[in-house]
Amino acid sequence: MELLSPAGSFESLMAAFQAGADAVYMGGPLFGARAFADNPAGEQLLKAMDYAHLRDKKVYLTVNTLLKEQEMENLLFDYMDPLVCRGLDGVIVQDMGVLAFLREHFPSLPLHASTQMAVSGPEGARLLKQRGVKRLVLPRELSLKEIEALGRESGLETEVFVHGALCYCWSGRCLMSSFLGGRSGNRGRCAQPCRLPYEGGRLMNMRDLCGLDELPALQAAGVCSLKIEGRMKSPEYTAGVTAIYRKYLNRLEAGSFRVEEADRKALSALFDRGGFTEGYTRRHNGADMLDPGPKKTHVSLEETGKEKIREAYLGERPLAIDGFYELFQHRPARLRLGYRGTQVQAEGTLVEGAQKQPLSEEKLRQQLMKTGGSGFVFHTLEGYLEEGCFLPLGAVNELRRRGLESLEEALLNPFRRPAAKKPARMSLKALNPKAEAAYPALPLLVQLDDICLLDMVLAHPVQGVYLPADYVSPEDFPAMAEKVRRTGKRIYYALPPVLRRPMGAVLGSPGALEALHRSKADGVLLASPEEAAFWQEKDLPGERVFDHSLYIWNRWAEREAAAWGAQCLTLPLEPHEKDLAALGESGLPREQLIYGRTPLMISAQCLFKTEGHCLKEAGNPALTRPQTTPLVDRTGAAHLCQARCRHCFSILYNAVPLYLADMPLYGERLRIHFTTETREEAEALLGHVLSGLQAGSRKALAPPPGLSFTRGNYKKGVE
Repeated sequence: MELLSPAGSFESLMAAFQAGADAVYMGGPLFGARAFADNPAGEQLLKAMDYAHLRDKKVYLTVNTLLKEQEMENLLFDYMDPLVCRGLDGVIVQDMGVLAFLREHFPSLPLHASTQMAVSGPEGARLLKQRGVKRLVLPRELSLKEIEALGRESGLETEVFVHGALCYCWSGRCLMSSFLGGRSGNRGRCAQPCRLPYEGGRLMNMRDLCGLDELPALQAAGVCSLKIEGRMKSPEYTAGVTAIYRKYLNRLEAGSFRVEEADRKALSALFDRGGFTEGYTRRHNGADMLDPGPKKTHVSLEETGKEKIREAYLGERPLAIDGFYELFQHRPARLRLGYRGTQVQAEGTLVEGAQKQPLSEEKLRQQLMKTGGSGFVFHTLEGYLEEGCFLPLGAVNELRRRGLESLEEALLNPFRRPAAKKPARMSLKALNPKAEAAYPALPLLVQLDDICLLDMVLAHPVQGVYLPADYVSPEDFPAMAEKVRRTGKRIYYALPPVLRRPMGAVLGSPGALEALHRSKADGVLLASPEEAAFWQEKDLPGERVFDHSLYIWNRWAEREAAAWGAQCLTLPLEPHEKDLAALGESGLPREQLIYGRTPLMISAQCLFKTEGHCLKEAGNPALTRPQTTPLVDRTGAAHLCQARCRHCFSILYNAVPLYLADMPLYGERLRIHFTTETREEAEALLGHVLSGLQAGSRKALAPPPGLSFTRGNYKKGVE
């Protein structure tokens, strides 16, 4: 298995390789999910790749943020082209538009799907394989069985996190920092609000992962690459953790795997949060995976320990090469250099006969061995110097320089790629908001988390309703569809935010598939790559609507979504309205959320269970409808954790709902999402919006009196 280490700086890159990493992942000055790391830029980033390749190591670049339309047009190609030409070994992407752009313009560049793409099963993996992805960085929440099945059934390389920080949010797909603090994790600027204290303690502060004991099981599961988290941490941390994991990978290969307690303590001293957790590979969740204490509870590594790490692994280590020189009178001086099977020969100026002081062997060797900052040092240097030869010291230096440059070029040439052709800029007609006069004609659909609100919604003149598929038994789909159609409405199923194997098995059973076909749904709301692929592979009926969690921030992403089977797109929740306008006109209809609590995060954890009372019991109402509990922050705002117990995950909703009904609208369809509202609250809001739409003016759609709400990022945007 490849050992993949974090490199938040050039110093960390060197430390990682010297400690035994096979590869590093690092960001540059743009588009990386760790915008505040000491990311190399320009020539230093190119130098980092050369440094790695000279040592037979690899560099993967993180381009794993979401890109706005103007960034795709103006920056992405010029940023990537010199890096790809230099021999970049792979790129980690989250944005499906970036995936499409890089696949088209740099077809030889290996594409890795970021963990933030949240590919959780074989269906999504197969879909991404068709779209050019070579490797999947898996969500940390997957079990060993899921990891093994995903790789085996897709044929893709799998990369798993084995050590470091854990996000409370599923696969790091979090809007909490963005909506509560204006710093978007999707743009590399997460402020980690999950680490803060809430009423009751630090209820979302995950302990750090330590997967040292799981190395044999991960190998048996077919994992290709083991990833250490920590681009924001020090070079000492990178080197110390890498060295320990290298030690045990070597032991695993030698058949003598046994973890020593001293090494667990060493990892803890490097960094942990109140003790480690073994993660999700053998469990679904648990309160003991969290650290309710202060943010920093680990015992720091003593300065003497840091110094030992610095001495062992930090600082540049030149490559030890072999050399052979030949100096004969009246012939060009020659220098042959070799490293790991690669040999080159350099010729210098003509060697003369000495008229006074001949060149001594000692002086020649002394001068040739002055390799300085070349990155090379002589391991052996032998040769033949004919008696009575003379060569100026400047000529000796030039011979050495030519030789070292030739050797470096020969070692790096296999990694070089030709420059790509720069794409022409696409003309774009900006999207204008819908005129007020068009408001009554915009279809309104309602999404429900709780089907107990269905009868109320069906009594109103909406076009259609999204029903939660994880709270409707498959055998009830046909009857439910018939009930909705009798009122003249369209029926859509809303698949859950995450589709894991258990629910996939339920929906994919012969009886469920037959019921889905028989119900002839008008559409389905898809929230993940698995769901898009599942609906496509099973050839299930209905319009395929991509939810806002399948982010569409640029036209390339829209195009890629269409290739994934999308027939309607939901506008994303984070961008400024100007960024939505920049998407321009589209070949696919767009749906816009105008009311609803923002899902700040999806989690495999659950506040009910963390606080000691799991709801998943026989006959519990949580199995037939979602249950909520408040999460009160330091400002007194009560966010709502919704337990979705049928498939054991939770959704944390913002304390106040998003309200955009009276804002400039860019969707051809509008959606209201009821999450935790009572029947009375939902009916009052729905009636207000419907009457405002019929009036056909933004003024009539102003928020109803007494409603606490937010505009989210619609007027603020994110950097």
